[in-house]
Amino acid sequence: MRAAAAVGTTAILILVSQVWVCAVNAEDAITPGKWEFWTVEGQKITPGTQLPPEMRWGPEGAITSVCVPETKPKPPDVHKRVERIIRGSLGKGSCDIDATTDTATATRRESVNCAWSSGATSGSEMVIHFHGDTLDGTTTNRSRLANKPLTEHLSVVKGRYVGPCDAK
Repeated sequence: MRAAAAVGTTAILILVSQVWVCAVNAEDAITPGKWEFWTVEGQKITPGTQLPPEMRWGPEGAITSVCVPETKPKPPDVHKRVERIIRGSLGKGSCDIDATTDTATATRRESVNCAWSSGATSGSEMVIHFHGDTLDGTTTNRSRLANKPLTEHLSVVKGRYVGPCDAK
């Protein structure tokens, strides 16, 4: 059961990192460029788990890298639905993703809610606050396997500004 929940949590973290889109309207409220973040307290990805390209293993654990664009390629508020197939017991799923950026307070909010063909559900809410060249926040992950009680994990997230985004 813990393995399936960990797979669901990993899937959500991957989705969150794939939909990271920030608008930069205020002067240096959220510094454009490459940022890295990781979980410092709470539920972490199991060491040895195969990570997607935007993640790597570091001394802090699994580190996610995102690029905060200098221009607005998309609106700062995002709502979309994605279809995913997760190997293992979860099966095929549909996830709703919502994201907002408040440039006045340098805060990013994201939520991902998924329903899987196995009957399981999973979800995550992330709130990130930017402070110059660092960030901090929380992630709450929820999962319910078919015919099992809801599990919930709160994690504390820290991060740092790395530099310009990688060239494409």
